[in-house]
Amino acid sequence: MPGDLLPSAGVPAVVSRLVSLLLPPHSGVIPATDISDPLWRSRRADAGGRIAFMFLTRGPLPLAPLWEKFFQGHEGRYAVYVHASQPNFTFPSNFSPVFVDRQIPGGKVEWGRMSVVAAERRLLAYAVTDKRNEYFVLVSESCIPLWSFDYVYNYIASTHISFVEAHTDPFDEAFGRYLPDIHMPAIRRKDFLKGSQWFVLQRRHAELVVQDTEHYLVHSKSCQWRAQHSKYCCSDEHYLQILLALKDPAGISRFPVTLADWSQWRFHPETYYSHNMTDALFKTIKSTKHFIQYRYYWKKFKNRYSYIEHPKKPQPAPTVENGFCAVEGTVRNCFLFARKFHVSSLPYLLKNSQHVLGF
Repeated sequence: MPGDLLPSAGVPAVVSRLVSLLLPPHSGVIPATDISDPLWRSRRADAGGRIAFMFLTRGPLPLAPLWEKFFQGHEGRYAVYVHASQPNFTFPSNFSPVFVDRQIPGGKVEWGRMSVVAAERRLLAYAVTDKRNEYFVLVSESCIPLWSFDYVYNYIASTHISFVEAHTDPFDEAFGRYLPDIHMPAIRRKDFLKGSQWFVLQRRHAELVVQDTEHYLVHSKSCQWRAQHSKYCCSDEHYLQILLALKDPAGISRFPVTLADWSQWRFHPETYYSHNMTDALFKTIKSTKHFIQYRYYWKKFKNRYSYIEHPKKPQPAPTVENGFCAVEGTVRNCFLFARKFHVSSLPYLLKNSQHVLGF
């Protein structure tokens, strides 16, 4: 049962108490004592904190072989947690050892509903119980790493900020989800932000999300109202983004580190299939220093960011507001991960991972 979980020493007491509230009734996927067992808590870190990779999936992980290559040789520097929404799903015993016995008790997850946020918080609740986890990365079954483990680790660990996209919506589309009678006074209209659900959190922010009750309840009420009116709430694009922007505005990047191509203006980002796989694709993605061109409003505001396509034009200040992936005034390559990759892309990725991904 959730109350039997044994958080590691040093975890704040308030987090330990709240973990039991976030975790669902035990589903039999993981014995309750295993979270304190060395096998469950993964490999001991040799130096520095670990990255907790949290996989939010429907069930199977078709790209698992690529992730195995990514993790290989870095035992002790990462931990894996998997939340599968497919009822009664478990990995077969002969599946990748990176993922077997790494499932947490899951729950039904519906796109556009508050259950997505609940699953994210459930993953964080498990991951924060181990004090060796310093960084928390949320990915899906269609995500891939774009760089070697060392590159990803150094990118994340070299700063004290969390990588969370949070911005106002240029089309005011997001404000269609703003309900003043529900969101006020916790969230003012000007503070209603939007961003990608895929994040990289520092430990202090992961604990903040797990401890939060006020904002979670506000977004839950909003989702209930919208569901009653046959509307999606998509709180995974708002909840965590607004919470962290209000609590620690200087502590988040405001730009995403997981690529998703929304440029075609659809409900879901573009999918990369086998016929899309080229070395040039990855060269372009990995060298990108402007995240704006992959957002759904790129076409509408293309002229505003024309310097991206015409680098000889005068470059504006290297700020997030100008579309740059900038941390403390230093422009970085934007993306560490990318989605959505179809399973048909896997043969190319495995064959060419060394020269296109670096591992």
